[in-house]
Amino acid sequence: MDRISGLPKAILHDILARLPDEDSARTSVLSKAWRETWCTFPILCIFSTQFVRSQDVIIENSHSLMDKVIDYVGRRLMRLRDRGLAIKEFKLMMDYVDHEYMSHHLDLWLKMAIESGCKVLQLHLPVGFLGVEYSQDRFYDLPLRVIESKSLTELELTGGIRVDQAFLTHSIKLYSVRKLTLCNLFFTQEGIIDHLISLCPVIEDLTVNCCDVYNPLSIENPQVSRFNNVKSLFLHGLHKLKKAHVQEIQEVYLDAPNLEFLHYSPSHSDKSFKLNLDSFTNLRWLCLWSLKISDIREKWFLELFSNLPFLERLELSHCSLFERINIMSSQLKVFQLLRCSNVKEVNIDAPNLLSLAYRGSNQSSISFRRSSNQLEVKVYSIVDFRYLYSLRKCIQNIKPQNILASVSLFIYQSFPIEPKHGAFQVSSIPPTIKGLELRFAPKNEALYFPFMDYLFSCCCPKYISFRLGSYVDSKAFIEFFYDILMGRKECHCSSSNKKCWWHALKIVKVACSLKIDENADFKTMLDALPKCYSNGKIGFILEL
Repeated sequence: MDRISGLPKAILHDILARLPDEDSARTSVLSKAWRETWCTFPILCIFSTQFVRSQDVIIENSHSLMDKVIDYVGRRLMRLRDRGLAIKEFKLMMDYVDHEYMSHHLDLWLKMAIESGCKVLQLHLPVGFLGVEYSQDRFYDLPLRVIESKSLTELELTGGIRVDQAFLTHSIKLYSVRKLTLCNLFFTQEGIIDHLISLCPVIEDLTVNCCDVYNPLSIENPQVSRFNNVKSLFLHGLHKLKKAHVQEIQEVYLDAPNLEFLHYSPSHSDKSFKLNLDSFTNLRWLCLWSLKISDIREKWFLELFSNLPFLERLELSHCSLFERINIMSSQLKVFQLLRCSNVKEVNIDAPNLLSLAYRGSNQSSISFRRSSNQLEVKVYSIVDFRYLYSLRKCIQNIKPQNILASVSLFIYQSFPIEPKHGAFQVSSIPPTIKGLELRFAPKNEALYFPFMDYLFSCCCPKYISFRLGSYVDSKAFIEFFYDILMGRKECHCSSSNKKCWWHALKIVKVACSLKIDENADFKTMLDALPKCYSNGKIGFILEL
């Protein structure tokens, strides 16, 4: 007996709200009761991919396909309005839109949603249509009624949307908006974006990414781009703001004394960035991307932690930094240094640091003056047979020696170059580390043993795991890996004083992240993994 379908509508709506959007839509085919529940569900989330794949849209069939979306959305909205039901959330994600053809319908849908007291509005539109040139005429004009809404708590605008100068003088009533996202929008004039954001007095979460402004100089000089990145963002009175994500803006000033999270990436222009970091005294989490060494003074970096006394997490990614980086903080708990060029030496004095993630040159050295006994170190590396032992040197460059017990090594790529046979013999047992995770497997069977031999000449992990995307490409390699570990028959050091990697290996145990009988053999475990098991793991516990 189906007892769930007989539950009150409010409870059924709550169940739908907790499901992924696509799954909640599928419930409409379960029964008449669920179809009625879906029809009265106050959260409308529409993806154009529900109707057709974007790659199947061509100019000849585009309007007929858009008509399907228009008809479906119109019927859903009208049904709710006719029954006097509120629209709590309206989300429209389109991969293809002819704005001239659909703008009238978009205006009507937004009007109905806002008049119904909509709290969450998300509008994702593509820039351009079916390969048409990026131009002002290929944007949807955001209607003024959107900023007249007193009920909105979350507003997200992404893609081919134009905001014109009328917004500078029009009354903005976004008094309840706590989360605002503006991505890839087009503003007809500088200053509109500042005006729009500053009139959201209770905003807590702000994202501004890759927004453009019209360049009037392009009229006089055809060689000049008609669209430039918004140059600056000057915002005052954002006392509620706790989280900000700003990208592709060169000058940023935020009057946000309670800001706790900031992700900032300047534009790729030749001009220096400006950011008032020293005013964010409550900042806990800072992500800096794509900073140039020409923009950063070494003194600025040294003063970073004194200016941000509560900083617990620092992420530096794709930055051009100094050869030597000194980290000194008693509060820092997480530090990530990812693909930052020039860095050769990292010195860390952070007694409460719990996690360090490093991805960069295998020649860099990392040393700890003070560290927590709970520290976890993650090193992401490329296996490059052209520079033998660079990986081993990278591990040995982590000091002091006791830190190695917390190191996990992640191999995510390799160069398909076959090394010379026996090139990895070493005169001593390599350093012991906590774990080794392989996110890459050689496709060429001839590289199986050299790849494995290379890894074990660099380190002796206590645990090895595989997190690979393709079962087909990796199954043969994992089986080979298992046979070598369990058999350990090949050995090219028996007649030599030099010791190869498996002399320290005593016991091998198989581990699997799936719930399988603990007495199952290795092949059963491997076969139980899904065809794409990036979220599953199979591995080996090694006792040395």
